Amino acid sequence: MKADEEDEAFRAAVRRTAYFLWEQDGRPQGRQEALYLRALDMHRRARTYDGWLEDRPAGD
Repeated sequence: MKADEEDEAFRAAVRRTAYFLWEQDGRPQGRQEALYLRALDMHRRARTYDGWLEDRPAGD
């Protein structure tokens, strides 16, 4: 997968998560940015953790 496609897939996943969080919070008005930033943080942490797992030597 190319970097541009990967970035778009990442952004799309963040948007889906932000929408899910918005629905879970009862669709509050004026919280879109906060929920988007929360979703972005979640995905960045997951991506960092996945990278950490890939870099670990086998058997650790």
